[in-house]
Amino acid sequence: MVPWFTDLGFPVPDFRISTGFPKSGGRGWTTAEAWREDGVQYFTIVVRPDQTDPLVIAASLAQQLALLAAGSKDRHGYLFRHLATSLGLRGRRAASPAGLVFKQLVAPVLEQVGPIPATSPGHGAAPAEKQSSRLIKVSCDQCGYVARVSRKWLDEVGPPHCPDHGPMRETS
Repeated sequence: MVPWFTDLGFPVPDFRISTGFPKSGGRGWTTAEAWREDGVQYFTIVVRPDQTDPLVIAASLAQQLALLAAGSKDRHGYLFRHLATSLGLRGRRAASPAGLVFKQLVAPVLEQVGPIPATSPGHGAAPAEKQSSRLIKVSCDQCGYVARVSRKWLDEVGPPHCPDHGPMRETS
């Protein structure tokens, strides 16, 4: 995508692409962010590792490249907007999804790149099922007082006692 910006007269500064979560963390909606550390001569574009849609990733990369090409003084201003719309990105300035023109421009690039490696939070493994409760429900037959206790303590010590009526019974 870098030649696109050069053709428009806005060369992109040196950058690297890495995976990681943006400053909003794993729960935010941001797909990519560009950062520059002090003393480093290049920008780092961080792409979420859990993002799997190549078109969304490409649009986010194009948006970050447009921000870098427009420069820090313009930050989502006129030049950025000009670059983003020239490439076929549409929408708000903070989020520029792919439009029809961008989809046509990026199709050969995505074909050349091939499948984009992405990992799920489980690093490719099937997501773990939610752990069921290990606590057993016990209740008092007389007043309905309810408590929960582990199987270990039910077997070793017996059920807890209701404050008013004594031993409780395991309920399903």
